[in-house]
Amino acid sequence: MSEGQVLRIATRGSALALEQARRVKQGLCRPAEILVVKTSGDIHRDVPLGQQQGVGFFTKEIERALLEGRADLAVHSLKDLPVDLAPGLELAAVLERDETGDVLLVHPEVHRHDLPFPVAPGARVGASSMRRQALLAACRPDLQPVAIRGNVPTRLRKCRQHEVDCLVLSRAGLVRLGLDPTPLLAYDLNPEQWPGAAGQGVIAVECRAGDDDARRAAAGLDHGPTRSCVATERALLRAYGAGCHAPFGCWAWSPGRGSFRLRVAAPGRDGRFRLARYAGADLESMAGEAEAWLRAGCPEGEHTRACEEEQWLTQPARWWS
Repeated sequence: MSEGQVLRIATRGSALALEQARRVKQGLCRPAEILVVKTSGDIHRDVPLGQQQGVGFFTKEIERALLEGRADLAVHSLKDLPVDLAPGLELAAVLERDETGDVLLVHPEVHRHDLPFPVAPGARVGASSMRRQALLAACRPDLQPVAIRGNVPTRLRKCRQHEVDCLVLSRAGLVRLGLDPTPLLAYDLNPEQWPGAAGQGVIAVECRAGDDDARRAAAGLDHGPTRSCVATERALLRAYGAGCHAPFGCWAWSPGRGSFRLRVAAPGRDGRFRLARYAGADLESMAGEAEAWLRAGCPEGEHTRACEEEQWLTQPARWWS
């Protein structure tokens, strides 16, 4: 690729993916155009994510466009990107994480404001990912998880039409699209108790390994602190030995003043889904402890005891209240 050539940005064609690609395009130091690529995840919408084979359901066709030279950069939701990138590719930029957790959207007919998880017993919850289903079973085993596919607007429509009673979605998708879920009632889920997927809320930019021109064009978008935290999350997902759609949650962040916190959630060898908590000044050391906990089968212990930050599980979503 020659200096000054218009960059081609590969992305999925959903409204959210296009919005993320537009953000990247606006932040580049070079002119660019967007190339829409249809992925396996877009084609096989009737198959629940947990039942799909292999990895990269939403990324491999986009990566192929990069490797074949049809695109110079690729934009992904980092949580969809396999922890081991395709040979010949590298991360050119990791954008600053703007939203971390999940949101619960509740149809008014099943809303129960007096419950910590404000949903009527036996309600059907649209939650396709194995992580969300495992967290749901841990906090409200009486509820019925329902596999639900489709883009964010489609899922909202299905809940409004009462095909499901409520939904669990990523905050990032709703905020980036600026969607108003009315008449559904919106609640934030505390990421201290309900951690997102590894890399959730982060936009990633890939390029071909050794493509210095593309890497330089995207360099201004890279956010070092976010890159460090999501590298820890993805390393722990790799240590857990499962793909990006596994029943695994992880969140690493810095509350400030050189300190870090880490939450890791996964099923133990006894089948119980557990949450481990770590805090300190050395993120690498904390990640090592978390990896040892995962390899030991996620047992009960010091790090699985609740802490002060977990006083709430849900609260009215702050940007709609």
